[in-house]
Amino acid sequence: MNGNPSRAACFAAVLVTAAFLWLPADPATADEGASKAAAEAEAYADALERAVGIERSLVKAVDKVRLNSVSVLNLRRAKVPGKAEPELVRRSGGSGVIISRKGKLWILTNVHVTAGHHALQVVTHDGVTRDVELHDSIPEYDIALLKFTSKPKRVKFRGVSVRASNSETGLKEGTWVIATGNPFFLAEDGLSVTTLGVISGMGRFLGGKYQYVGAIQHDAEVNPGNSGGPLWDLRGRFLGINGMIAMGQRIAGVRPSNTGAAFALPAHQVDAYLRQLIDEGDAEAGFLGVKCETAMDRKTGKAMGARVVGVDARSPLASATPRPKKGDLITSITVKSSSKRIYTARDLREIISVLAAGTAVTVKWKRGKRYHRWKGKLADRKR
Repeated sequence: MNGNPSRAACFAAVLVTAAFLWLPADPATADEGASKAAAEAEAYADALERAVGIERSLVKAVDKVRLNSVSVLNLRRAKVPGKAEPELVRRSGGSGVIISRKGKLWILTNVHVTAGHHALQVVTHDGVTRDVELHDSIPEYDIALLKFTSKPKRVKFRGVSVRASNSETGLKEGTWVIATGNPFFLAEDGLSVTTLGVISGMGRFLGGKYQYVGAIQHDAEVNPGNSGGPLWDLRGRFLGINGMIAMGQRIAGVRPSNTGAAFALPAHQVDAYLRQLIDEGDAEAGFLGVKCETAMDRKTGKAMGARVVGVDARSPLASATPRPKKGDLITSITVKSSSKRIYTARDLREIISVLAAGTAVTVKWKRGKRYHRWKGKLADRKR
């Protein structure tokens, strides 16, 4: 297994230490001393056996998930010495994961991995380079879907299920995770690099050109080239797409590298758009266009809603009568007859982040002591 093999050994050390601490204080007699030594030896053997069991489980999981991890090659036309005409050369790239939906195989990756391409290829686990093309994308959330230009032959790919591994089902800080991918283009032979870590935080938000809403933060080593690659749990279930890393300090001319804080798009968000991405026609993320901050009750210190800071001119709420204005408090949003209480700005962001353009919603907000409602459809950010 590639990556950090010392983690299993560290875990064994923790188990052994715990076993020693559990033992009673030093006995006074020789017989009790011998008994203690025997107990320590038994505790050590038990801890070692547990650690080896964990290691075997990791190896089994990695063997399983690496089959679905691919290296993505971003090709661009460029002048090549000795050639009269520009040729396609690899200029950038990243990673991806093979998924199965509607009886076909697809590849999920990041939009920024495919940016500026003239052609795209993937290298699968068997070392074969295969032509693919961009099928559709959700640029706002950095989600891209690729498809094979011809049906893969010679190797049977199962493809993972996105729906079955919804990351909303019980993930917590401290959960062990596995990242597979193509960091620094070390996996161009098809053999993905594997790293191990734990979830450091849930529901993270990173703004900018690509918004990561409800992201999974973890410390499995992720570096340039890992973008678009999968994050797994120890059972080999797909949890999300690695796409960003935090940088403590940006230095001109220095490539970003692992800092122990990586962020993955959660599987449930990807799944929310997958049908749209696969179907004909452009997939579009829903746009509410309201900038908010969390409002806190001064007396109790509890979050009480998403306070409006501003309304984008493109927002569907811009034509509402009355329209929300700065200082109003958004308290709920209803989707398909299901009303969801809004306590924080994060609540609102995460609800909108899984809704497509055209989704019918009812937004409820409070101004002073009076409540207002707006029924309409989420807009397309591009319009």
